[in-house]
Amino acid sequence: MSIMGYFRQISAIPHGSFHTEAISSFLEQFARDNQLRCVRDEAGNVIIYKPASAGYEDHAPLILQGHVDMVLEKTAGCTTDLEKEAITLIEEGDWLRADGTTLGADDGVAVAMMMEALTDDTLRHPPLECVFTVNEEVGMLGAEALDGSLLSGRRLLNLDSEDEGVLTAGCAGGAEEAFRVPFKCEKEDGYLVEILVDGLLGGHSGDAINQGRANADFIMARLLYRLMKKYEFNLVSIEGGTKDNAIPRECRACILFPEMAEQSTIEKTVQKIDDQIVAEYAKTDPNMSITWDWTGTDNLQKDVRCMTEKATRKALRLLMALPNGVIEYSPDFQGLPQTSLSMGILKADRPARKDEEAVMTGTFLVRSSINSQKKYIVNRLEAIVKEFGGELEERGVYPAWEFRRDSAFRDMIVSVFEAKYGRKPEVVMIHGGLECGLLSGKIPDLDCVSIGPETQDIHTPAERLNIPSFERTWELVKGIMEQA
Repeated sequence: MSIMGYFRQISAIPHGSFHTEAISSFLEQFARDNQLRCVRDEAGNVIIYKPASAGYEDHAPLILQGHVDMVLEKTAGCTTDLEKEAITLIEEGDWLRADGTTLGADDGVAVAMMMEALTDDTLRHPPLECVFTVNEEVGMLGAEALDGSLLSGRRLLNLDSEDEGVLTAGCAGGAEEAFRVPFKCEKEDGYLVEILVDGLLGGHSGDAINQGRANADFIMARLLYRLMKKYEFNLVSIEGGTKDNAIPRECRACILFPEMAEQSTIEKTVQKIDDQIVAEYAKTDPNMSITWDWTGTDNLQKDVRCMTEKATRKALRLLMALPNGVIEYSPDFQGLPQTSLSMGILKADRPARKDEEAVMTGTFLVRSSINSQKKYIVNRLEAIVKEFGGELEERGVYPAWEFRRDSAFRDMIVSVFEAKYGRKPEVVMIHGGLECGLLSGKIPDLDCVSIGPETQDIHTPAERLNIPSFERTWELVKGIMEQA
């Protein structure tokens, strides 16, 4: 089978983060079917070993590595249950995409290439240790749980990059920071308005954080805060984003205006704010839309559970105070963010009873290639959240993958690349997270490089994979195995 054949095969298996049992079992059976030694740990990680080809028996083992989970995002009108149903692939010329959902090229391309490496007996290679990790997209939990003693190789080729012709040799570390802040509630009468910010481009919060794209949660916060400065209202609910490592593409909120509110005046103010914000992001998010819907305009809503006016002001001030976006750029790599944070998930809903508090929760992903600066941002978040009476919980921490100035493995890959492409590759550090940092901490003297084919708009329903690039990258991987 070809790499594209294997990619299509795994695309038929739902494999979102935290839903990787089926694909781990599939890979375990794949190893048995091909009479290959396999280890599956309690976390669900799978390692498949292949002996060296003839003439390579005395070569040191080579580790190939990628993750099996994908980010589950879909368009508003898509009815696919991504936790249970297969995605639908669509081939358009040189590009492959999915119908209304993320494609899973991040990191299905790695799974497909490793499966081909394990089954093609015409390949020339040293002993291979193919590592399929789980739950990378939600804090690199699989790599964190992996037992490094299961691997004897000291050279690792990670297959989780998105730009052909680029060798990644370092990445930022990260931490998931989740806040929880309670707010007082009451029952009020009034008119409900449902607000929707959508049509944003979104994207991977590491790769796209420096592209000026709007975060729907903060667009909503800006809009409501400006509205609050002119009118009284109560916040009923707010919800935006579903993944900690993706820039939210939409946010919904529900607010309650008092009975005496002048709807026409409010609508004019809203339209003015709408026009200004949409114009501000006309280039980065050209399809941004802010829509309003008065629910039951002719009927006064009775006993609506909502935050008090004071709590509403406090909640919106919290959102306005929270930092977001690039904090510092790297002094060594022009245009590369050194430290950033992105709130990927925000939620507050009306409580079930009047005497209960509403709880606003949010999840940030903090990234930095400088550990002390990452700690500074975490402390800054903690200071703000605690000042508003909340708590901050840290989880999913992973270290930076530090750039090695001297790397024999990287030099060899550069030579193979030059021979195949007729030019030198670009060697970079990236702001997104890769599992190389965690694995380097588990395996002494591990020398890592990350490569991959051209993919675009990962972590969004617009994600697509360049098929010729996928095939060329596989040829590069074969050349690296031959020289390893």
